[in-house]
Amino acid sequence: MEHILVDPLQRSHNALDALTSAVGSLGLAVRQGDVDAPPGWDLAIVFPDGREIGLQVKTVALITTDSLPGLLRRWSASGTEGGRVVVADRITAEARTTLNQAGWGWLDLRGHLRLTGPGLFIDSDVPVFVGPETDRQGIIGRVGIELAALLLLDPARRIGVRAAAAALSRAPSSISEAFAALRGAGLVDEDSKPVLPALFWELAEHWKPVSRDVASVPMPGGGRDNAALRLGMDDVESNVGWALTDTVAAAVYGAPVSIRADHPPDFYVPDQGTLRRSVQLLGAASTATVRAGRVRIAPVPLVCARRIDATEWSDEEWPLANPLFVALDLAQDPGRGTEILDGWTPERVGARVW
Repeated sequence: MEHILVDPLQRSHNALDALTSAVGSLGLAVRQGDVDAPPGWDLAIVFPDGREIGLQVKTVALITTDSLPGLLRRWSASGTEGGRVVVADRITAEARTTLNQAGWGWLDLRGHLRLTGPGLFIDSDVPVFVGPETDRQGIIGRVGIELAALLLLDPARRIGVRAAAAALSRAPSSISEAFAALRGAGLVDEDSKPVLPALFWELAEHWKPVSRDVASVPMPGGGRDNAALRLGMDDVESNVGWALTDTVAAAVYGAPVSIRADHPPDFYVPDQGTLRRSVQLLGAASTATVRAGRVRIAPVPLVCARRIDATEWSDEEWPLANPLFVALDLAQDPGRGTEILDGWTPERVGARVW
């Protein structure tokens, strides 16, 4: 089934066809709604004894934990006598859990179906119902991650292919493909600007920095190992170097987070070599609970190349990661992190994109 950008009516038809095929692949009969169907029934699963379970079917391209609450509120306004199921090109792992808890069934067109009801429980892989076009939708590969980060750093600015390619030191053809994949998933609009907050939460799903806990942390004001560690403390907003992130940085930015004065700091470092030297010179922490700090490889070069000097408005000597990257770190904690993000709007620098 071809599943690219289509009008809402065609998307609805495609969703019903995909759900029919998915249920049929498991050996169950399906009857799509007709004039004689009860109100709200788009499709019914038919059991061998003739019993039926009616389903109201909704469809959307992408479901994330951030977009889902609004979707559920909107969909709850339309009542139905049967069950409810949503069909989407992609459903993130956390959004799947939320759907399960809300009692919704779902079909992720990448190949998984979950349905529950009286005498019915399905949680099974099914055939993939997306074509090659949809396989290339969303944030694809490292270039896709870099492009998403670039767009979110300045969401009001329209960035073209060549400008993005120059900013990221990537080939224009690679950037064009990444834009097409984002556009196909509805993550950028017709002007190539990010769709908020969907692009942020999709990027958060791909934000998985490699990190190591260390037994000590360097002094920002100087030290014999600082040059080897590539701290980059001179002209921090123009040079590449370490960037303070996560909880401590969020506190400096004024996010609603309470921490101890000795909370272990988290730093982004430019590359694998710097991470390795950091562990050698600072020592590896024996356990996470006794760590003095944590160093992480920046998932994109922009993290360590676009640092923020906070010395003019805070007592923090360390350069900060941009609020975008701090927020992406906080978003990795679906409980505490999401609560902090709900109450935080950057004031001095950056934009709220979550």
